[in-house]
Amino acid sequence: MSEKAIFNDNNTQDNNPSLGYYPPPGWEWQKPAPKTYLEKHDLAKYARVWILNLVEFVHWLPFVPTFILSFLIFQHSSELEALLGSDMQVFLLLLAPLVQTFGGLMGITMHEYEGWQVVFFKNPLDTDFEIRDFNNEWLREVAYKLLFFMQGAGLLAFSLGVFGINKITLLFAIISGVIAFIGPQNPKATFNFNGQPVFPLAVSMLVVFIINALVNFVAYIFLFKSALVAANLPIFLAGIAPILLMLGGVIEGVVAESTFNQWWHFTAVIFLNMGMVAQIYFFGLLW
Repeated sequence: MSEKAIFNDNNTQDNNPSLGYYPPPGWEWQKPAPKTYLEKHDLAKYARVWILNLVEFVHWLPFVPTFILSFLIFQHSSELEALLGSDMQVFLLLLAPLVQTFGGLMGITMHEYEGWQVVFFKNPLDTDFEIRDFNNEWLREVAYKLLFFMQGAGLLAFSLGVFGINKITLLFAIISGVIAFIGPQNPKATFNFNGQPVFPLAVSMLVVFIINALVNFVAYIFLFKSALVAANLPIFLAGIAPILLMLGGVIEGVVAESTFNQWWHFTAVIFLNMGMVAQIYFFGLLW
């Protein structure tokens, strides 16, 4: 059979190009049945509808503390300007949580496509792929690229907000942005965990992200050190928020995506939410 004939057979007038993966009529609380891989490996019990709805809920939840934090920064902009030195630095601090949280929409898009199920990832570009059986590996790779780009931008905005914009920080920002944006997608930093390949992120992007995460960690210490001392609290507490955010990312990207247990997926995002709430608390020490 010719390629044209196969195309015509698969694209008849009876096909609905807008047909979704979700059961009709497609209310948000309706979720697809557990994928075949989960059924075959006795993991479907972790993908019940109420569990998937809970996982989705906690993914949207970080927007609440994010908007609260950004509003508090806006509300106390005069105090922060006096502390940091310029209104541009305050603006960058306000942007940082917004950029990071909205960057999470890259992951949410992938999860929405997959019916909020974390399942064995299979690449549709070189294998027989059916969305009802597996998750889309190529989609995951694209989501990772955009997610880490936006997360890195958020980290950079925070660091620039704390340290200000000068020749050194501006050069650092430009180099980070250029490498992250145009860097090669291969090789990737993929490794095996629980017998599954995880973390399909370009090495170039990972290097930029790690460097920015380290600078960001120092920025947290620098920003909150005096306030913690004044409150008779140990300085190391300044690192709680970035550590919680990092743990959330590691649990989701490594543990959840290798065990395919949706409860690990849920736990990961709880850590992300805790990281955002921790930021609200520590910023409150500044005014």
